[in-house]
Amino acid sequence: MLGRPPDGAVLARPDFLSGGGEMGARMRAHDWSTSPLGEPETWPHALRTLVRLMLNAKQAMFIAWGPELAFLYNDDYAPIFGAKHPHALGLPFAEVWSDIWKQIAPLVDSTLSGNGVRQEDLLIPMERNGYREDAWFSFSYNPVWDDRGAINGMFCACTETTDKVLAERRVANERERLRELFRQAPGFMAMLTGPQHTFEMVNASYYQLVGHRDILGRPALEALPEVAEQGFREILDTVYTTGEAFVGNGIPILLQREPHGKPERRFVNFVYQPIRDSHGRIFGIFAEGSDVTEAKLSEEGLRASEARIRGILEGMTEGFLLLDQDFRVLQINGEGLRIDGRPENEIVGRPHWEAWPASPGTPVEEAYRRAMTERVPVTLEHYYAFDGRGVWLELRIFPVESGGVAAFFRDVTERRQAAEALSASEARLKAVLENVPVGIIITEAPSGRVVTGNPHAELIFRHPIYPTPDFVAYEQWRLHHPDGRPARPHEYPVARALLTGEATEPEEYLYQRGDGTMAWMRLAAAPIRNDEGEVLASVVAVVDIDLEKKAEEHQRLLINELNHRVKNTLATVQSITSQTLRNAGTMEDARSALEARLFALSRAHDVLTQENWESANLRDVVREAMAPFRHEREKRLHMTGPDVRIAPRVALAIAMALQELATNAVKYGALSNTTGEVNVQWKLAGKDELRLHLVWTEVGGPPVEQPRRRGFGTRLIERSLAHDLNGRAEISFTPAGVVCTVDAPLSEVAAG
Repeated sequence: MLGRPPDGAVLARPDFLSGGGEMGARMRAHDWSTSPLGEPETWPHALRTLVRLMLNAKQAMFIAWGPELAFLYNDDYAPIFGAKHPHALGLPFAEVWSDIWKQIAPLVDSTLSGNGVRQEDLLIPMERNGYREDAWFSFSYNPVWDDRGAINGMFCACTETTDKVLAERRVANERERLRELFRQAPGFMAMLTGPQHTFEMVNASYYQLVGHRDILGRPALEALPEVAEQGFREILDTVYTTGEAFVGNGIPILLQREPHGKPERRFVNFVYQPIRDSHGRIFGIFAEGSDVTEAKLSEEGLRASEARIRGILEGMTEGFLLLDQDFRVLQINGEGLRIDGRPENEIVGRPHWEAWPASPGTPVEEAYRRAMTERVPVTLEHYYAFDGRGVWLELRIFPVESGGVAAFFRDVTERRQAAEALSASEARLKAVLENVPVGIIITEAPSGRVVTGNPHAELIFRHPIYPTPDFVAYEQWRLHHPDGRPARPHEYPVARALLTGEATEPEEYLYQRGDGTMAWMRLAAAPIRNDEGEVLASVVAVVDIDLEKKAEEHQRLLINELNHRVKNTLATVQSITSQTLRNAGTMEDARSALEARLFALSRAHDVLTQENWESANLRDVVREAMAPFRHEREKRLHMTGPDVRIAPRVALAIAMALQELATNAVKYGALSNTTGEVNVQWKLAGKDELRLHLVWTEVGGPPVEQPRRRGFGTRLIERSLAHDLNGRAEISFTPAGVVCTVDAPLSEVAAG
């Protein structure tokens, strides 16, 4: 059992956690109190020793300890974790490597049973960077015994060999390709390795030369015993020990080309070229040459062969040029003359640098000299100017047996122009993609792999264009139908365009952007076809319509609010008109009262309109309600109180009440003479519940008597105002002047 420190104890990190780079620092700072391992001070001696070794090692290592196999690792192991680092520290082994646990669990079980495990270049497909990838590892799992002699964990030293395995595969593929080229080469070739000159590779021409004997894998002088006494032993040993190549021309050799037959004399031209490794050490000899027996035996046959070769060269669709060791032009075929545009006598017999004076100092000169001196094939493309016309030529230069070089060349101007046009087209496409104000994503058929996306798409999605290898991975794009359902991979417009070969109509979707917000997008996709009509890819255009959608929603709200307010206003006007006509003595009185009340309502509407009908300042409402009565009496009207934002319905009710009070004051009260004054005061008061307290007070007017009946204005104030404010409104007719008191909860009055 792993112990724990007493509650409240603070322990310094022990020495075995010192050093160790980043992971040493993380282990010292880690909160181990909730870990099954407990505080490091309580760890057993075996675990401490391994941790010190692991942290200071220069190889990727980890330790899995305890019943849950808590995972500890060093700096060199962190890159193997990828995105799992550094959160994996201290977690159970099965949790941190859950994606590969099924594969490695048997190895872990074997180790914990006391049987260590070693693996070389083991393929382990894993998800460590958000996607599945193949990785190869060489490692050993070793059981670890605790202080009581029981296996309580395991220790691993490992190396990721992914790069090595892939490199070996590339080398193997390249070697196989070279073997195939080697096998099909027209001249005889053989690769001999080691001081015994063992045949490692032999092509068909070499087999034909030696009579198709079983020589592969055998030392040369054992496989071909008849050549041992013909000087080839000394030649091979000299090349292998000195590193100097050997060139033989027309060398006679006796070969037993038929089983139990007599040796046959052949003549060969060949090169023994030493082969060196990356450290410069000779490890083999490359033999290359040709059987020139027929040339030696028959001059006439040679001339006939030359004639045939010339015929072949003249019938070739490529230009041919033969140069001697001094780069003098020995031969040029008809296609070469056609490309050059000059007669043969202006070219043949002249050094290359005179025949084409623009060549020196260019890659062409470098290529010819390399092929000549290093005796290796060289390929390049170069721009030539022939008598005022420009031509792109593809040149393939080969060393020849005579010591010179031969060049095959062809006019690739149209191909280069097409490539340049394609490059320009791609540049234009890139410019369009980078500047078009629409998100563009292109996917590849048939897998659905995302090929590219433009910057505007990243701006709309608020995250990079994710690399999705196929349709299944589309779910990470987090596209949703308008009803909120996540879109399945085959439902995406770009997927349907690939699968059906038909363009999709613009469709609206909800998308969870990189910052977590949901936004409306409009998507339309179309397939991209080749000249044969096959679907090669598809493109989807993405338009951000979130503001458009919000504007539509806002417009609907405004229309609904306008309808509601128009209905309320009409109801208010209807009520004012009905009550005014019912209580007016004459039509003139009715007209005057109705006009004044509607003007009061209009001024209140003006205040609310300036505030978008969201709220109004009580001070502005009082000022506008009293404006018609101010003029020469302006110093007789007073208002004081704090800034209070009130709801639209409250603003209308207070404005109508103040209009009624001011009209009554002009007719009968403080504003009917030259000395009266009106004070409108309001304040906020209350402890448990904040309330609005507004008082209208008239002073200095004629004596006031209690009216015999309550008029419409009084009822409007006491009933309608109290109802709209959900509070109390009361008018007192004191001898000194009319007093109107309004008291209402601020929660019912305030906007919002």
